[in-house]
Amino acid sequence: MKNKNQLLVSLLVMLVSAFGAIAQTQKVPYRIGDNYFINNTVKEEKLTNPIITDALKFSEIFGMATVMGPKGAPTPINFKKEFVIAIFQEASDIDLSYKAVSLLQTAPKKLQLTYEEKWGKKLSFTMRPFLLLIVDKKHLGDLKLKVIKK
Repeated sequence: MKNKNQLLVSLLVMLVSAFGAIAQTQKVPYRIGDNYFINNTVKEEKLTNPIITDALKFSEIFGMATVMGPKGAPTPINFKKEFVIAIFQEASDIDLSYKAVSLLQTAPKKLQLTYEEKWGKKLSFTMRPFLLLIVDKKHLGDLKLKVIKK
């Protein structure tokens, strides 16, 4: 009888622990940064951490690509309240696109970004696509990347 009670208590503790871990994981809201470009002087190793927390570092990597029309201005970023997650690679003549799948807070100060990386056909020019997420600084923490290659 005593062993059964210990087993039952152990199972209950494991169940509560597992539920607590699941409850901690939550979606983190973000905005996509549009109408920017990567400066042609930037090398991939320049961005060892995809998190950018200040305007000066952001302007070293990105420039504004304003176009005509109502959605032509770059997405505004307030670095006092927001940070950026930037995903990119070296320029290539292979068509490449990125798509954010989810941004989760998996634990306090721990984020996980899942994104798709879709490679296409060879192009007659080089390109440098990127994914730019703008996130509230209250979610700032260590970032783990999960890539889904298509």
